[in-house]
Amino acid sequence: MDYQNEHDELQKLHKLAAKELGKTSKKLIVWVGGDAPNQQDELVRKFTKRFPGVPIQIKVDLSKYHNIRVYQELLDGRLTPDVVMLQTMNDFENWRDLGVLESFMPQSFPNLTHGYSDPGGAFLGAYIASFVPQYAKTGLTKNPATYSDFLSPEFKGRLVLTPPHDDDAVLFVYDHILQRHGEDFLRQLAAQKPKFLRGTAAPAALVGHSLGQLGRQKFLGNITGYFPTPAQPSVAFVPTSDFFITWAQRAAMFKLTQHKAAARLFLAYITSHEYQSSLGTWSTRQDVAPPSNLRPLDEYPNTNLLEFIEWMRDRQHLHELRAKMQRIFGPVRGPSPVTDSKLLKIYRRWS
Repeated sequence: MDYQNEHDELQKLHKLAAKELGKTSKKLIVWVGGDAPNQQDELVRKFTKRFPGVPIQIKVDLSKYHNIRVYQELLDGRLTPDVVMLQTMNDFENWRDLGVLESFMPQSFPNLTHGYSDPGGAFLGAYIASFVPQYAKTGLTKNPATYSDFLSPEFKGRLVLTPPHDDDAVLFVYDHILQRHGEDFLRQLAAQKPKFLRGTAAPAALVGHSLGQLGRQKFLGNITGYFPTPAQPSVAFVPTSDFFITWAQRAAMFKLTQHKAAARLFLAYITSHEYQSSLGTWSTRQDVAPPSNLRPLDEYPNTNLLEFIEWMRDRQHLHELRAKMQRIFGPVRGPSPVTDSKLLKIYRRWS
């Protein structure tokens, strides 16, 4: 397939963005949802190399913190970020309905999978995020294949988990676990005495490792982890029957966006075939095949990329679920995972 139209658009927007920012000391500001400050370093590296003269700053923080700041700044009539890319997908619908988003349909738009983006271009499906179970490469007598396997005695005291009531996407997984396995499963999981760490990055990084201040024994499993690199001492698996979450992280610019050419360049780039085909996972584009170790998303009956969007709209249900998880697992403890000094050491050492 010929992607010359996308290439030409990126070239044109690059020139406009470089002109827009070239005689200033300002940068393209992007606020991205996440729980480790280094999670978008690779995107910064790629963007900076691809578009010289367009300086970029990506600020990573929990989506539920970023969105509050955006709402407050919109009320104040000013806006720091040029682009936001968040997990709280219901916010994009709210902002669209409030009329504060700037619609943009890049040349990539016709190739974006239906349902991931706003039909009018108010927001775009930026990338596919997912959580999958992880376990240590060594130290287990039997590798887990289901969530129930994590209730095995050998995982007692050796699970490292994200508090489900601290992250909506993790809470969504636990809601499915609750529906399928019942509340007794969650109480048995709590009886396993898992180590809870805020955010998803630190638990994912620690599987297969031991860390002095968190215990001498090696962590053996995590329910909502990532696909690790080959060098990491853990592996991940896509469940065959249990539910696993996938969703299209949304991105948008605003009518108050200060650097609109640079914002359009960023949105066009992250949805381009060039960038999407470099990610090594599922794509928001229908013309980018997954890597050989993964099937197309529509071939997995135990995930539904659009269901999370619907689920996020029912805020009362989420509130009730958080209260239930707190009763079972206790309160969320610790500072933000983006600023916690202990977790920052984990990101630098093990990620």
